[in-house]
Amino acid sequence: MAVADETRKRLWARSGNRCAVCRQELVRADLEEVPGALVGQEAHIIARSPGGPRYEPLAPKVRDGYANLILLCANDHTEVDAQPTRYTVEHLRAIKHRHEQWVAARLDGGDSVSEDGTLATLILSGDDLWPLLAGALGWQIGMPEALSDEDADLIDESMQLFTDWCDISSDVEAQGFRSVRDAKRSLTGQLNQMAAAGFVVLGGRREAALGAGVTGPVVVLEVVRPEGLEALRVSVPGGAAAPGDMR
Repeated sequence: MAVADETRKRLWARSGNRCAVCRQELVRADLEEVPGALVGQEAHIIARSPGGPRYEPLAPKVRDGYANLILLCANDHTEVDAQPTRYTVEHLRAIKHRHEQWVAARLDGGDSVSEDGTLATLILSGDDLWPLLAGALGWQIGMPEALSDEDADLIDESMQLFTDWCDISSDVEAQGFRSVRDAKRSLTGQLNQMAAAGFVVLGGRREAALGAGVTGPVVVLEVVRPEGLEALRVSVPGGAAAPGDMR
């Protein structure tokens, strides 16, 4: 059984023509008379054949179904399959989920952004981050380019932690102040790790259309190096200055 055309269309559409790992465009533009290259590959999270990366027996319909596919560039596809202990099934599913949220926020949320953009503030602790995460339905995430593997892993780990706390934020708040404090401590610890590695986080929140007629709050996070903060500063009404203005 091969991947169905409908499944293939859903994968490309929800991935926004971007690699789920590096987010580079997968259909390159034409250059004069030279046609653009197609560098995207529909990769199986659980391998199709015995001996393949992360293989386990699956029914053909499940094996070639949407949930078992992730859209990658050729380079990341090679790396993902060469390092199955690093790119586990759970990790790849988390990468895919987070990437699709990023695409949805970017493509469907444009009309919901005010003319002044989303005001981003410097996130220094869990006390700063928790109000952005609690109850959010989507994500818009940015990070520096040309990251080392170690730095990329740290940022991926951080964003996964933030996503996990967001997903259970309603349950955490229902359990009371102590549970919220524990969540904030966890977030502060991760932010401190990022700071020790030379990164800071800017964050904001806005309302956005998330598809299928659903509108809700979207978290906007931008990971930057401290030296990049000045370039992101903008003037806001009243003469104050904010760390960043994300659109």
